[in-house]
Amino acid sequence: MESNMVQSSQNEEDLYNSFIASHEAQLRSLDLSPNKWRTLFKKLNNSIFDAGNDFMYAQVEDSDSEEAFDSQLHVYTKTSMEPDDPDHIYLIDHAWTYSYENAKQGLKENQNLVLRMCSIMNLTCTDPSDDEVIESVLRESWKYNGTYTFQNLAQAGSFARYWYIMDEFGSRIHRSEEPTFALVPFSYCGDKMVYSILFPSTSVTEGVEVTCCYLRYKSYFSEEMKMAAKYPWEPHDLSGIDYSQSEPDLDYFTCGRHIEILPEDVHEIAPLSQESKITLYTEYPEVSEFLTNPRFYSTNDKLQADILWLSERLWDYKSLAESRDKLFYVSQFPSEQVLINKDLLAIVCRRSCEETELDIDNLETSPKWLPTTYSLMIELPQFISYFQNREKKNLDNTWIIKPFNLARGLDIFVTNNLNEIIRLSEVRKMVACKYITDPVLFWKENVGLVKMDLRFIVLLRSIQDFELFVYERFWLRFANKPFSLDNFEDYEKHFTVMNYSDFPLQQMFCHDFIKKFEKTYPFHKWSDVENSIYKMIKDIFIAAAMCEPPAGIGSYPGSRAMYGLDIMLEWDRCDNGPPSINPVILEVNWMPDCKRACDYYPEFYDDVFSVLFLNESEGKHVVQL
Repeated sequence: MESNMVQSSQNEEDLYNSFIASHEAQLRSLDLSPNKWRTLFKKLNNSIFDAGNDFMYAQVEDSDSEEAFDSQLHVYTKTSMEPDDPDHIYLIDHAWTYSYENAKQGLKENQNLVLRMCSIMNLTCTDPSDDEVIESVLRESWKYNGTYTFQNLAQAGSFARYWYIMDEFGSRIHRSEEPTFALVPFSYCGDKMVYSILFPSTSVTEGVEVTCCYLRYKSYFSEEMKMAAKYPWEPHDLSGIDYSQSEPDLDYFTCGRHIEILPEDVHEIAPLSQESKITLYTEYPEVSEFLTNPRFYSTNDKLQADILWLSERLWDYKSLAESRDKLFYVSQFPSEQVLINKDLLAIVCRRSCEETELDIDNLETSPKWLPTTYSLMIELPQFISYFQNREKKNLDNTWIIKPFNLARGLDIFVTNNLNEIIRLSEVRKMVACKYITDPVLFWKENVGLVKMDLRFIVLLRSIQDFELFVYERFWLRFANKPFSLDNFEDYEKHFTVMNYSDFPLQQMFCHDFIKKFEKTYPFHKWSDVENSIYKMIKDIFIAAAMCEPPAGIGSYPGSRAMYGLDIMLEWDRCDNGPPSINPVILEVNWMPDCKRACDYYPEFYDDVFSVLFLNESEGKHVVQL
């Protein structure tokens, strides 16, 4: 008997050591005192949910509610607790875990889940299959949602994000500027589940309300930013805040961003146009495959190559130059993040207007080809004010929320829910861009009128002498479903980037597109649209060169770059005349994926390298801007 007890104790100790080995990094990241680790292990290992022993509910009338007799359940302690007490740590189960794109479908397929969510959220529900009830749950969920990410094994370097709503107990815990408890998600390898764990962050006595922190709230925030961060739980009228935008201080261009280190006193590099053999280091297989000009030779030696055509940004030019026998050409420009980071791109584009004008009636900003864009990292109060002012004028408030520096349609959301926008901005650094609600559509056979965007390739040979070229051939991307301003979670309706997804991809040559475009819109010549696109592109790069680095694009004599500009077309429906078509910039991509370009036009890289490195543009399918 005693031997069995010793064996059992040893097995438990082995399990605990294994638990620590698997979870220590996560435990430390949560700032969880090590003296609580064993208790947490026991509760996880034995599925002990004992919060009911030490906490209780109480009904509290909501004085801010518009309902006369509205009240909410709050959670209070039954006993005194100390932060360093090893026993006071509690597991909270999750009632609903979901991915953003599958949320609505998951509710439609599970009426019991709808009923449970309505109960947690204090929503009236007579029919859990009713679409309006489901929409109410989705709208209200942003007051309750938590989130975490897992590495996406299907796609290296990417992560899958999940949202969750805690059970009835966890969802009754309210938020406070001075929280009494910490409440954090925890991924347990034992059953491969995620729970929330609750533990006191300060000394509490019996009858103290259990509160957790506002997720984005920081003590150093301005009063306006504090109100903005708390908005989903404590909505306020912020429409009186000045929502006009001004260029941020230089610190904004450097904070949290890499700044290139350039070699000193490098004013020119020997041109390659007279060289018969030019060595090229590239990390792109399609370059090696499709670059057929016999003057370019591939090499695996980065230190000996004349040209570095890189897949990752180079930050330390100086060290690389000092490690080589000769200077080099490289496929980027210093401080080009002012173009390829979406928050900085908006700042740059606004420079193209001498004065930032605002249409008081429609609250439209300038330039016309830039969607109204706010950095939710520093302009959240201004954005909320702008959103609320649009509401008061009954203007559309559909927005597309994008990370500062991701491409390929990753982590992009379309919504008209202000709480959702604010909560999404907690996940990563985001911009909110006004969604294009009246795009020029394209007729897709057997589908109907769908969204489209255009990818233009732009070649920058010099920023000092402003040698800028656009490739005459462009690429089309189409949505797969007819466009309408609803079902914003429907990727195939609202997005056109299908070449990195499992959805069908329609491809089309640009010359075929132009014929169909002019047939569909006979009063709009493509040449006029194209000229307006070229002017916009030129204006963007001129604006990027207006300021010295890091606020503007810099110069290195060996810099040569290729960018992919994603552009949509929008109707401008004036009251006094026929509608016109305006281009709208969506984003600028550094070293864009050009596999499809090569499939369409095998001479693509020959053209690109001739323009950038041999100074040959005649017959290379480019237009100099």
